[in-house]
Amino acid sequence: MVKRVALVNGKIFTALEGQGEAQALLYEDGRICEVGSDARILELIGGRESQSALVVDLGGRTAIPGFVDSHNHVLSAATLLEGVNCFGLKTLDELKAAVAAKASKAAPGEWIIGAGWIESQFAERRLPNRWDLDEAAPDNPVCLTRLFGMVVVNSKALELAGIGRGFIPEAGRVDLDPSGEPTGILREGAAGSVRRAMSSTRGAGLSGSAGPRGTARKASDGEETERRIVLALKELLKYGTTSVLDPGVTGDTMRAFTRLWAKKALPMRVSAMPGWHGMSSISNPDYVSPAVEAGLQPGIGDEWFRVGNLKMAIDGGLGSKTAMMHAPFRDGSRSTVPVRLDLNRLGAYISDAHTSGWGVGIHCCGDLAQDIALSHMVDALSKRKALPHQRHHIVHGYYPTNYALDTMAEYDIGVSLQPGFIYVEGDIYPDNIDESLLAGFKPARTYLSRGIRVAMNTDVASGPYDPFVTLYGAVARKTMAGLDFGKAEALTVREALRCFTVGGAYLAYRDKECGVLAPGYLADIAILDRDILDADPEELLKVKVVATVLGGEFVHLTEDGPEVPEEIRGNG
Repeated sequence: MVKRVALVNGKIFTALEGQGEAQALLYEDGRICEVGSDARILELIGGRESQSALVVDLGGRTAIPGFVDSHNHVLSAATLLEGVNCFGLKTLDELKAAVAAKASKAAPGEWIIGAGWIESQFAERRLPNRWDLDEAAPDNPVCLTRLFGMVVVNSKALELAGIGRGFIPEAGRVDLDPSGEPTGILREGAAGSVRRAMSSTRGAGLSGSAGPRGTARKASDGEETERRIVLALKELLKYGTTSVLDPGVTGDTMRAFTRLWAKKALPMRVSAMPGWHGMSSISNPDYVSPAVEAGLQPGIGDEWFRVGNLKMAIDGGLGSKTAMMHAPFRDGSRSTVPVRLDLNRLGAYISDAHTSGWGVGIHCCGDLAQDIALSHMVDALSKRKALPHQRHHIVHGYYPTNYALDTMAEYDIGVSLQPGFIYVEGDIYPDNIDESLLAGFKPARTYLSRGIRVAMNTDVASGPYDPFVTLYGAVARKTMAGLDFGKAEALTVREALRCFTVGGAYLAYRDKECGVLAPGYLADIAILDRDILDADPEELLKVKVVATVLGGEFVHLTEDGPEVPEEIRGNG
């Protein structure tokens, strides 16, 4: 590979605070060595006909740091690619058609899995049910994961999971029709029986794939997980994502990541948060993460793989009315009991993690859940200050109270936000909360104004893996149907980009190597088909990434992209 490459004639957003856009940059051996004007970069290499460097003319295109998606469930992204991708389906007939299309290519009894739906997207404005899916796939068990909080399965899946009239789940809830029959909607932990049925019959999980058919040798579970990781990460490169933080991974997934790392087979940079208490795969209240037992610590790794915080979860979500809120929902119901873990043990869990040198990222959607989590974090931090590598953070943080904002600012506790939820899920929120509360949902502006670190991300498959949907939610704050959440908490495009790049790199323990385009940082770059920095926010939903650069190699390049010499084209 040619060691020096100059990108010229562009509009380069560096993500450095207070710095304007550059025209060009120069990188060598995969790291940036200079950013500035065309004249400056061309002077350094001896002009466009340089013999010491390759020159790529961006043709005026905008270049930004590669996205650091700091909340991306990688195997869920694989499900969207191989299973039924429910994003954008507008009617239940379209949903049934998508399931039927998969069933037509599946063997009888083969699981059909999908994700990405919410009832507000359907013209019928109701939940899908087992009978809808039976019509589409009578000979196959089907499981489709909602954006958050529940799954819908068909009759064959219920049968395999042993769920019938009178069934009482270990956790969560099974929806019943007036006659007492399960409708196919399984909320929160009630989906566990289906997960076990899939695992025993096909070796797949809720985020899984039935896998390739017609192969001469059946892949092991570990090989299948590796295949799906590679599949998903290669797809994410097409959207300008160059690094992900996968939250709440199981031991099996962590081992798959590390095997790929050892083989130098990861298509992009990965950080992984070991799953801990409150994650769906963990039911033992005395569980100790293998990562903790192995003596690992957050930040351990290299440019390609790093260990992140421990991931915990307390409550559910707003759309499913399982978020722990101080005030009741619109229908008078309240969720004040954690749906994920034993609240009496939460303080001990956080204290144990903190004293062991681990940071924790805690799923808290509701304001009550966030306050409870922060009170226990303060208890731990008051006994021993955080070490430099401990980066505690709140995940979601829908409605921070004044107590939460004060605490997070004082103790440097960050927040992981997914404003793309406004676009994909927001149309259902007025059914559950007063419309006056919409303006304060995921208050990015407030968090930033208080000096709190903000990372923005996609949270696949609770959102699509397109980062520009996240940016749209942060800047436009409008739903798929056009409902406006107001602009009081809206960010500029530049601010939102910094949250997705600089903020994401911090949570992923990559802030010394990724997130900005500056000397010393890795040449991880996304090149766009249009200028989004000063354009109408609606343009964000139309953006195409024409090239993605990872460590100096063009690993994604479209026909509309710049002309790139073969020497720096990757195999992705």
